[in-house]
Amino acid sequence: MRNKLRLFSAAFGLALAATPALADDSSAIHGFADISFQNDYITPRGLMVTNKGLTTQVLDGLVFLLPGNAALVVGTWNDIDSAQHSPTSGAWNEFDWFAGANIKVFDKLKLGAQFVQFNSPPGNFHAENNIEFSASYDDTGSLGALSLQPYAKFFYAVSGSSTVVTGKQGGTFDVELGIVPTWDLHPQGVPAILTMPTWVTVGPDDYWGGNDDVGVFSTGLTAKIPIEPFGPHYGNWYLKLGVQYYDFINKELQIAQTLIGTAPASGGHKDATLLFTGFGFSF
Repeated sequence: MRNKLRLFSAAFGLALAATPALADDSSAIHGFADISFQNDYITPRGLMVTNKGLTTQVLDGLVFLLPGNAALVVGTWNDIDSAQHSPTSGAWNEFDWFAGANIKVFDKLKLGAQFVQFNSPPGNFHAENNIEFSASYDDTGSLGALSLQPYAKFFYAVSGSSTVVTGKQGGTFDVELGIVPTWDLHPQGVPAILTMPTWVTVGPDDYWGGNDDVGVFSTGLTAKIPIEPFGPHYGNWYLKLGVQYYDFINKELQIAQTLIGTAPASGGHKDATLLFTGFGFSF
């Protein structure tokens, strides 16, 4: 099989969003971890990497707070595929690491930049080196209990295998445009936060290797419930449950599925629904 990306964008975005809140703490070093159990592994750019068995994805990282509402973020991400039986790596399907910085400017605007490398323990693709720039706007309070949290990400594939299999190998890019509508239900007496991550990717034809400049559209619903399994002095813990829908607009994404074995040779899936649950914490 031919694996790729991850949800780092989500990971780094999580650190980005957390930085201002963490800044009120007396510690200048914080950490986060997130474990997801999923039916499929689909990247933010629409590559269906696996769709058999159980996919377990583990994200972890550290945040180092700096003066001036800035922070350094480092971390790793792993994908464990129960249906993979590699003679060299077993079920270990992908290992990625990232490092970057973010800063809050103009009160609500957050800017970030990170380097991320995607690696294949079973040797399904060559290491992929990428740089991503991000901008997000925190509109909390503007619409009452609802906020839209718009953002944009510029993802530049520097070198290595194509992050979508069929595209150019390095020297190309895509752009992710999205919003994350968020409702905090605590004021209504419900201990949960609902989000609707929604985005579309666009870019030059050579990123996908075809004639289309639109990649994937995705939207979903996630419920996150705060818990205290070990008491208030052992970090902020949560449970999560969600669904994410993907519309593979770009035909090359469907072709890629046939090449890596997540769809029959007769044709790829036009869309897919990802189901997941899991837990995480930050400190």
